[in-house]
Amino acid sequence: MQGSKEVIKSSGTYAWHEGDGLCRTIYGEAWQYMVLPSQPSVHDAAGWSDRERAAQPIKTIMTRVAEMTEYSPLMSRKLNKAMYREMHILAVSTPVAFHSSLTLPGPIRDRMAVDYAGWSVHDRFTLVGFRLVQGGSKRSLTERLAELVSPSDGEADGFVPSDNFETDRRRMRSIMADAGCVPPTDRQMARALSFWVTHDRPELIPVMVEPTHMHTFSDWGACRAAERYKKTGVDCATWTRRREVRGNYPLTICTLGVTGWQGENESQVKSDWASDLLASPQAGGMGAIALSVRGLVEPGEASREQIDKDTDKVLDKAYQQMAENHKTNLKLAGELQNASDVYEMGDKPWPTLIDGHVHVAIPDVIDHAGAVVYPGKVELNPKRQDAAFRDMQIGSNIAYNPSPVIWPAPILAYSGIGSKSVAGEDSGLDRPSDLPGAMLGLCEADRLPVYISPFLARERHTPPILMGVGDTGAGKTTLFLYLAAQWARLEDPDHPGHTIPGWFVDPKPNSDDFGPFVKSMHGKVYSLDDPNVEGILDAVRCMPETQRDEMLDTMVEMIWSCVGGHQDDKSYQSALMAIVGYGLDRGADCTGEAVSIAWRDHKAGTDGGVIDPIVDRIHHDLEQLADVYQPFRLVYGRRHGGVRLAKTEGLSLLRAGTLSIAPQVGSQAVTSVVQRWVVRMMALGAAGAVMGRNGFEVVDEAHLILGDDFGKGIVERQGRLARAQNYLPVYLSQKIDEFEAANLTEFIGRGIVLPVSAKNEDSGIRSQAQAACSLFDIPDTSVMHERMKETKELDEDSHRPNWRSLYALTDPKTKRVVRGSVPYYIGLSGNAVPVEARIPDGQLALITGKAR
Repeated sequence: MQGSKEVIKSSGTYAWHEGDGLCRTIYGEAWQYMVLPSQPSVHDAAGWSDRERAAQPIKTIMTRVAEMTEYSPLMSRKLNKAMYREMHILAVSTPVAFHSSLTLPGPIRDRMAVDYAGWSVHDRFTLVGFRLVQGGSKRSLTERLAELVSPSDGEADGFVPSDNFETDRRRMRSIMADAGCVPPTDRQMARALSFWVTHDRPELIPVMVEPTHMHTFSDWGACRAAERYKKTGVDCATWTRRREVRGNYPLTICTLGVTGWQGENESQVKSDWASDLLASPQAGGMGAIALSVRGLVEPGEASREQIDKDTDKVLDKAYQQMAENHKTNLKLAGELQNASDVYEMGDKPWPTLIDGHVHVAIPDVIDHAGAVVYPGKVELNPKRQDAAFRDMQIGSNIAYNPSPVIWPAPILAYSGIGSKSVAGEDSGLDRPSDLPGAMLGLCEADRLPVYISPFLARERHTPPILMGVGDTGAGKTTLFLYLAAQWARLEDPDHPGHTIPGWFVDPKPNSDDFGPFVKSMHGKVYSLDDPNVEGILDAVRCMPETQRDEMLDTMVEMIWSCVGGHQDDKSYQSALMAIVGYGLDRGADCTGEAVSIAWRDHKAGTDGGVIDPIVDRIHHDLEQLADVYQPFRLVYGRRHGGVRLAKTEGLSLLRAGTLSIAPQVGSQAVTSVVQRWVVRMMALGAAGAVMGRNGFEVVDEAHLILGDDFGKGIVERQGRLARAQNYLPVYLSQKIDEFEAANLTEFIGRGIVLPVSAKNEDSGIRSQAQAACSLFDIPDTSVMHERMKETKELDEDSHRPNWRSLYALTDPKTKRVVRGSVPYYIGLSGNAVPVEARIPDGQLALITGKAR
């Protein structure tokens, strides 16, 4: 036990938080901490511009701190260090139990507590802090040294009041605020002071220190139980599995040393080393719960001068040792040479972190340094775990530094230490800007919840369309049915006590029957192969009376495209407008009835001469088509008082059933034209049923709506008006290039991207994957583009799951799902964030029919 008989060691007792990031230590020091900006995420960066923006805060802070630092080239570095500012960066990513968002109603939260029991999320943020000095005016080196030796102007016991640091505190807060930092909350500071405790309300629970690792506990009961087992000599591999030692997990504190990258080329992949350490194992990272960086900020000019002094001496020593077959200084010599190159790159060199000690806490037993994802030297600290652990803690005076680093600012700035994956309109962080929504899953890298709100366009005045894209079999339908089911349970913001309406439109013939799932939610189900629903998709019955002009346009366009032949002159369309308008004015409640009324009155001569004689042929052709082709009878009602889509609350389903309504690509045959109109009216009917009610419609196979200018116009009209009409249109498609070609991107506010085909891409043919990148303005050199193309399995022989793919993965032996699908969510910021979609087993069984 590292020279001590003590089994359990107290931790986190060095400092306390006084508010707004001000921490006082038991040694009388004062530190000001603030939260670094977390966006954009380096781990999920779409391109270099994202990584450059993520690096800016640390570059700004270190540059400003260096500019206010005095140093004299006539003094040694040792003396100059007394004027350098102490800096501490602490990145925290503690796993905690999942709790549903407070934006959701109580019944939904209760349901989620059952559905997601046992899930954990990460409490992820990064603090940057500086040690404060007393007073506000510049002080001499002698005064600065005197303060470091002994406190002044304090109480009788030597403790300096916090007010003595106020001037410097304001200065440091201003520097950090200018870089985008914000004050930490009390909850964040409580977590930072005890980052190893996984309890929702962190407290200072002791740890158990082993020679090569540590054990942490979620509460005092588990801690005391572990202590009893340890004192009786029971090996930790045995007692950690006991029920009474609940919530324990191992922790290895590793020290990070010199990297192979010294800041000379920021675009190198290995420059994002911190994001790899902090990312979850599911995203290829180490899942570190904390990363601590301490050191002094030295002006770049001083670093360059010191390197010039040291390089020749160190290199000479290294060459001498090589001749003597010793290699003690070779790494230091290489580091100095690389650093020298960095400081010769510009007129104003980067500030430097000197005397740096960097530790990472990994929640596992690490037995060899090569297991740590880090492009440099790693120390595992055998028999020094406690010292390294204490060095990470806020307020600690223990400086454990077996592998000191001298890092130019870019090494920290481009590391991704402050960034985190955030997506959706709510991350469960109880922010004022959060909106209630459906849970998509957890960010793959940082394990934060992702909620997708149907109220975003209403509240933020953004483009309304949510687009879901992915290949056939990628899981679009299942995923969006799950989202739709959650949306349908949300409360209508305009009518408390009532839920919002939603429709799922499934035009695929003979597709999986989702009716039982919808009925389990007390929803309505309409199947188009039911003879009782003829006329249900008639424009008069689908579109609200307040949209009479759009209704007339739709009726005329449908009649003209189905039986109009080559008549495309204005007079023909005007005649049709007069015919259907005449019938509507006389009480018709469907298109067929409107045409029949006009035809009868014209035939009887009672129309007053307003009906064109063409009505005879139009009526004959429409009736003939309705008699012989069932799909046409869905959009062309002929009897008064037919069935309409119900305007109910909750989720409803409109499905094709056995009816084939998918038109042949490019065909202008009457049957294809009618099929295209059936799909369009399914979308328009669902929209009409939720319009003005804060509802939503999800249209599967949405590319079927397109096909001509009028179809594109339907989508464009919904894109222009849906926000004002208070509903969310959601389109799902595997033919992404058709939406791209339709120039509808200005109406698409958000997107969810599943696996997409890159077929023939290598031969120069534009792929659907490239179209998806273009649709959402993501570079086709991005990680998202590469992952979209990954196959579900690594090889056809072993069927081993490919963890880089976006597909849901199954164990080849047990056939059980080991990971949900990983769609990319693209929000208003334009960042593409991979999210592990998680559908509770019970809900998945209902959707897929396996529970029936």
